[in-house]
Amino acid sequence: MLTNTSFAPVQTMIESTNPATGDPLGRVTVTTPEAITTAMHNARLAQPAWERRGLRQRLALMHNLQNAMYRNLDRIIDCVVAEQGKPRFEAFSEFWPSIELIAYYRRNAPHILASRREFINLSPHRRHSIEYRAHGVVLVIAPWNFPLVLSMSPIVAALIGGNTVLYKPSEYATQTGEVITRVIHEAGIPRDVFQVIQGYGDVGAALVSAHPDKICFTGSVATGRKVAATAGELLIPLTLELGGKDAAIVLEDADLDRAARGLAWAGMFNAGQACLSIERIYAMRSIAEPLVEKMAQVVRESMHLGAGADPQTTVGAITNEAQIKIIESQVQEAVAQGARVVTGGQRLQNGHNGHSGRGRFYTPTILTQVTPEMRVVKDETFGPVIVVVPVDSAEEALRQANDTRYGLTGSVWTRDRARGLALARQMRVGNAGVNDHIVSASMPHLPWGGVGDSGYGRTRGMEGLREMMTTQALSVDRLTLPNELFWYPYSARKMTLMRRIMQLLYGETLIDRLRAVLP
Repeated sequence: MLTNTSFAPVQTMIESTNPATGDPLGRVTVTTPEAITTAMHNARLAQPAWERRGLRQRLALMHNLQNAMYRNLDRIIDCVVAEQGKPRFEAFSEFWPSIELIAYYRRNAPHILASRREFINLSPHRRHSIEYRAHGVVLVIAPWNFPLVLSMSPIVAALIGGNTVLYKPSEYATQTGEVITRVIHEAGIPRDVFQVIQGYGDVGAALVSAHPDKICFTGSVATGRKVAATAGELLIPLTLELGGKDAAIVLEDADLDRAARGLAWAGMFNAGQACLSIERIYAMRSIAEPLVEKMAQVVRESMHLGAGADPQTTVGAITNEAQIKIIESQVQEAVAQGARVVTGGQRLQNGHNGHSGRGRFYTPTILTQVTPEMRVVKDETFGPVIVVVPVDSAEEALRQANDTRYGLTGSVWTRDRARGLALARQMRVGNAGVNDHIVSASMPHLPWGGVGDSGYGRTRGMEGLREMMTTQALSVDRLTLPNELFWYPYSARKMTLMRRIMQLLYGETLIDRLRAVLP
C-alpha cells in the first residue's frame, strides 16, 4: 500500500507562487483524511443518479461546460500563465485542445458508446449485445506541467460515461485546479458528482487507498509504480501516463530549415516540461552538423526567456525547484563527461527583461558529443535540453531511438513520406509522426498514452472514452426453447447434432460442409 513516508511532510495549507517572479498567487487548504472519506462516500451516493440521467442529458451539460470554458477563457489562461510561468500563447495552446475535446465527445460519444449487436452462431435463437456501463467513482490525479488539458481529458470522459469524479490536481497547480472546479460547477454539474481534493503525495496515497472504481494517474514513473502497486492489491483498473524520453529521427533528405524550427520548438515548448518533448535527435551524419547550426540559430533568434504574461516571452519558467535541479545536474554531468554545449546550459534567476531575480529559468540547451551512457541521454530531463547524435543509417537511428525504457512519442523527418511512415511504424511508442512531433500527438481525437515505462491505457479519442467504461454483455431469447442444446440430458442424438453443426460451420471443404445437411 502507499504510505506517507515517500511524500512531502503533511501540511495544512498549500501556497502557490509564480515560478517566473516568485510572487504568491493564493492558498488552498489541504483536504483532511476525514474529508476524503466523506468525499468518497458522497461520490458513491451520487453516482447511480448521475448515470441514470442518461447520455443525452450528460452531453447537454457538456455543452454547458464548453460554453462555461469559453466564457472563462481569460480567467483560465491567466491562472495557467501565472501558476506555471508559461507564455500566454502556450497556455492558449493548452486551452484549445481542452475545449475541442468536449466538442469532439459531444459529437461522437453517442456513436462511441452505442450498444452493438453480435450474432453468435452457437445460439442463433438468442439476441446478444454489448453495452457500456460506468465504472462508478473515477479518481483523476493530474500533473502540473499541463494542468488544464491533462486534467480535462480524463475528467470529461469520466463524466460523460456516467462516473462521478474525485480530482486531485498537483500541489504545483492548486489554483488551476480550483478554477477548473468552479467552471465545471458553473456548467451545472452537481458538486457531489465532481469534487476537487487538494494536497500533497500523502493525500494522493489516501485517495488511492480509499478504493475508487477506476484511477487515471499522470505523473512520474516512481509515483506511478506506487499507484500501480496499490491498485494491483485492490484490483482497481488503472490508466497510467508516466512521461517519456522522446526521440526524433532526421533523414538525409529532410527539409533542414523546416526540421530545425520544428525540432527546436518540440524540444523547448513549455520550457521542455512536456512528456512528449523531443529530448533526443538521431540525425544522419551528413546533415547532423548543419541541422545543429540551424537549430542553434532558431534558439538564438526565436527564444526569449521571461514571465508568461510578457508578450515577448517564448520560453517560460521551470515550475519547481526540484525539476530545475534535475536539469542542471544532467547537463553539468554530461559536460564533465565530454558533451559539448552548442547553446544554453545555464540557469538564470530572471528572464530577458530582468524581473525581480526570484524566478527559475533554464536557457534552451543543445548538446552534442554525447554518449548513450550519459543520464541526459538515458533519463527523462523534463527541461529545455536536446541532445543531437549523428548516425550512419536509418536502421541505426531506429535502434537508438528505441533503446529506451520509455515509449510515449516519436517522429521521423523526411521528404519521403512513405519511408517516414515505414520508420514511424517501427518506433516503439504510443504516438509517432512524420514531419511533426507535438501538434498531431496533442489532438483530442487521437488516443493518448505510451508503452513501457511511459505507462499503459489511453486517454482521449474513442479509446479514452471507452477506457472510462466497463463493458457488459447482454443476452435475451428471441425464441424460447423448452430445452437448450447444451443443457441436460446429454444424449447420442445431441452429440450427432453437434457434430453435424460443427461440420457445417467448420468443414475443410465446401463438399464436406454440404454433407452435414445431407441425410
